[in-house]
Amino acid sequence: MLQDPALADQKYFATRHGEICYGSDGFAQVKPEHKYLIVEALREMGHVVGMCGDGVNDAPALKRADVGIAVEGATKAAQASSDIVLTAPGLSTIVTAMIASRKIFTRMQNFVIYRVACTEQLLFFFLISCMFFNPRDYKPDADTNDDWPKYFALPVLALVTITILNDGTIISVAYDNVEASTKPQKWNLKILCWVSSMVGLVALVSSVLLLELGLASAQGGNRGLCAIGLSRLSYGEIQTMMYLKISLSDYGSILNSRCRSWFWSRAPSRIVVGAALFAVVAATLLSAYWPFGGGMKPIAWDLIGFVWV
Repeated sequence: MLQDPALADQKYFATRHGEICYGSDGFAQVKPEHKYLIVEALREMGHVVGMCGDGVNDAPALKRADVGIAVEGATKAAQASSDIVLTAPGLSTIVTAMIASRKIFTRMQNFVIYRVACTEQLLFFFLISCMFFNPRDYKPDADTNDDWPKYFALPVLALVTITILNDGTIISVAYDNVEASTKPQKWNLKILCWVSSMVGLVALVSSVLLLELGLASAQGGNRGLCAIGLSRLSYGEIQTMMYLKISLSDYGSILNSRCRSWFWSRAPSRIVVGAALFAVVAATLLSAYWPFGGGMKPIAWDLIGFVWV
């Protein structure tokens, strides 16, 4: 079969002999060009092809394969044409490499979900708060202060602290405990966008609802949060409350983004837990003792507890 003159044109190989190559258990007495054509035929059939080799005659096929693997002791030409170079005898290292690469892919997916969810919450929250909320409509009649703007916003310094702490939490995703997939994975952007949007939407809805309750409580009585026994809030306290809420939603989303099932179905790594705890504790303490001014004021611990709940 491999002596067919038509093999000089590789496009005929997949058409005439692709199924035979796919169904064969092995090949013997083949030349370097035959190895290349067999790999090309399988690739044209839509398969992901891996090949092991050690010599110069394997270099063309190693280069053409989706995953070229140069075994231990391979020539420089074979190593240069390969994607993976084994440094120890045996092929068991290939399994180790597959497991490690699939874990890396899973961590990349978790990173994308977490990043998109946090970004959607931040962007859409401030978009909605600017377009549909006018704090002056909630200003108490007895309040003579002129610190109630036409739209809700947080100081730049508050946004900077949210971003810095969030970056530390994102970095920890690279050290999370993940499980290697039993099958090869591909990027599914539709699923990633759907999952990340759902995680971000839950945080967004709760943040908008809390903003409405916080602004309503500025007038006291039984409005807003005052209906459950909390004190009347000034605009600076409402800002700090929303700073804490956005921070907790962002940092807590890492637990929802890392599992395909319930967040407690797989234990996170110590680094992830440490990064998340540091971020939420720092945000909580900043809310209780806000030292940077900018119009924001510290809030009481009972309000902090309500935001946590």
